[in-house]
Amino acid sequence: MGKNWFSKDPKEQLAGKTAIIMGGGSGIGKATAEQFAAAGANLMICGVPEQICLDTAEELRAEGANAIGMLCDGTKADMVQAMIDKTLEEFGSIDILVSTAGISLPRMNSIDVTEADWDKIFAVNLKANFFLATAVARVMKDNPDGGKMVIISSQRGISAMENIAPYSITKAAVMGMVRSLAVDFAKFGIQVNGIAPGYVMTPMVEKVFADNPAQQEYVYSRTPSKVKMGSLQEMAEAIYFLCSPVTNYTTGQTLILDGGWSIQ
Repeated sequence: MGKNWFSKDPKEQLAGKTAIIMGGGSGIGKATAEQFAAAGANLMICGVPEQICLDTAEELRAEGANAIGMLCDGTKADMVQAMIDKTLEEFGSIDILVSTAGISLPRMNSIDVTEADWDKIFAVNLKANFFLATAVARVMKDNPDGGKMVIISSQRGISAMENIAPYSITKAAVMGMVRSLAVDFAKFGIQVNGIAPGYVMTPMVEKVFADNPAQQEYVYSRTPSKVKMGSLQEMAEAIYFLCSPVTNYTTGQTLILDGGWSIQ
């Protein structure tokens, strides 16, 4: 077999690469960290709260990975910079950034959304992701091979739903940010892509369904695919594809992984 990327041992596919996984302590971020660890990447697991990041890093180290964990609130520039500095101190480079940073608000009609609500969700879902990406790009631009970024959006950035307008607006904006950053970073050899999951059983979705069981029934009834919920593994595999050595011609794209919601 030739020396194709896919002919390599899985543990060698990202060997020598360093990945920052913002939000890597749980949900899609943790599944992605596990996927990258299996491919041999060095890992910085960061986000909030701190303990789940430390716990995930410890779990990965126990399985033989090079992983560290750290508290990092993406809305605080000094914490983002401290995390970047620690990553460079530990591993010497940054080749991949995956950000799952995002929050939702309690469901409410747009007329009830306060300015404080608006500022809170935009600070995390949009501002934090933008300035995290630009801070990491300042490091990646000096890499001979540039770098790869994946920012997690949501299918709700495409299909609006009642009583979640600020969330949908921010996620649509994240897709626009992916395209814009891809253009700006292209000259540095940095690719920027995203995924937009539909319903995946993350802690956020678990809470939505627990608070409103009728919502789960509605989701299942509206999902065209035979499989009614996305898996963390499928999301992680898609992110991994976008960060793999084979995707050098793909940038500015957001993969829609929603069981068919967006094709109706």
